[in-house]
Amino acid sequence: RNSHRPLCVLSSYRNAGKDLSMDIGYINFSQEERNNIYKVIQTIRDHQAIDELGIGRIRDAFSNEMFPGMSTLQNRAKYFVLLPALYISAEHEKYKNVNEVQQRIIDLEIKLTRQLLNGTPDAAERWGITGSTVINQAEKHSSRYVKYDPSYIYWGGLVTFGMVKTDGNIYQLIFERSQKNQDKPTRWRSNSNDDFESQDDEGGSGDFQLCDAGGLKYNFNGRTPIPIQLSKEEATFIKRQIITSENSKDSFLAYILRNDDLPLVPKWLDLGDLWRDIPDNFLIAYTLSATFSRFTYLLRTFYNYIYDKKMGNADEAEEILKHFVEYREENLQILTKQKIGEVIAYIDDRVDDYSVKNFCMNAAQYVESNNLDKLEDCIIKREKETKGAVRAKLTNWKKYVGQEHAEAGILDFRWSLVYSMINEIRKGEQNG
Repeated sequence: RNSHRPLCVLSSYRNAGKDLSMDIGYINFSQEERNNIYKVIQTIRDHQAIDELGIGRIRDAFSNEMFPGMSTLQNRAKYFVLLPALYISAEHEKYKNVNEVQQRIIDLEIKLTRQLLNGTPDAAERWGITGSTVINQAEKHSSRYVKYDPSYIYWGGLVTFGMVKTDGNIYQLIFERSQKNQDKPTRWRSNSNDDFESQDDEGGSGDFQLCDAGGLKYNFNGRTPIPIQLSKEEATFIKRQIITSENSKDSFLAYILRNDDLPLVPKWLDLGDLWRDIPDNFLIAYTLSATFSRFTYLLRTFYNYIYDKKMGNADEAEEILKHFVEYREENLQILTKQKIGEVIAYIDDRVDDYSVKNFCMNAAQYVESNNLDKLEDCIIKREKETKGAVRAKLTNWKKYVGQEHAEAGILDFRWSLVYSMINEIRKGEQNG
């Protein structure tokens, strides 16, 4: 985000081991062109983390199907009601250009950060309040606010769940609606959030409603306390949006929210025994995602074995290889080439990257046959394809001597976030 331009992003395109970077910035295109650029940026946001083996596209295919609108940058459910209310408030001010709208949104988000801190005296409950660590500096100068502001972080969910009724450039749309609001006859003009809903109810303007905050209103003045915990009304609104929105109503996320008695636990791989009676379509998605999670954990473990071996860390490499062998034996029945083929077939039409699917199938064959030499060659080649010849650690290991490798992790397909937000909603529904 650049505070002087409505849209700004840096994206990297890699081809044949070369890094090609291109800046995409705001130019005075038509509204349609601006919206198309904004959609591209949203797509780029969905693929922020690409690991050494480039399996992110398969991970995201499962995540987006099961839990649409969720992003690993998100933290608290409260923003799904606060931000649309904030946008509604911003519509009723005057602006000279789109830049002023963006700056106003940032200013309101900074005020909101302070109000959430004021409304959440328990320090242990303040986790996930965006900008809380830089609020003192941001209040003096907005350029010192967070790199990823709440609008950036929660945008995908706001659109998916229908709190925002468009996937276009929110700053441009607020600017246009502000101008239209100022052109209305005085008796229909809205100058406050309190007047917003009455416009359509009384037939005055008949405007399309850009945002939906469930009729909940807030005063974004930088002082009035707003608790980060959900009230009953807020929790009910967010839940209703998720289970009724066209983009999420048939998802696993909506199913879980509809079934309050469905047991939940924090770890993704521990849910299998609890969810045996869920509908077949969700059970299949869960089972295949769990298989893929175990498979990628095994591959990442072997990657770390290669890394330590090349670095001359013989003892560490031996321990990792021992763990690899044990994990493979424990899970071999679900890590066959046939089982991984079922995973690839399931996401095939949603992942157009043939190379990652081919890599998984080849790696599965070598895992099943216990051909570790071929598996090592396969992983080294894959990292080189993914990161380029210059940046691949296993190819250029001498550049990384002394650096620790990343721990092999279990993919949870955003479950840790989903688990937290569902619990927030459930707890909020119980509030008075």
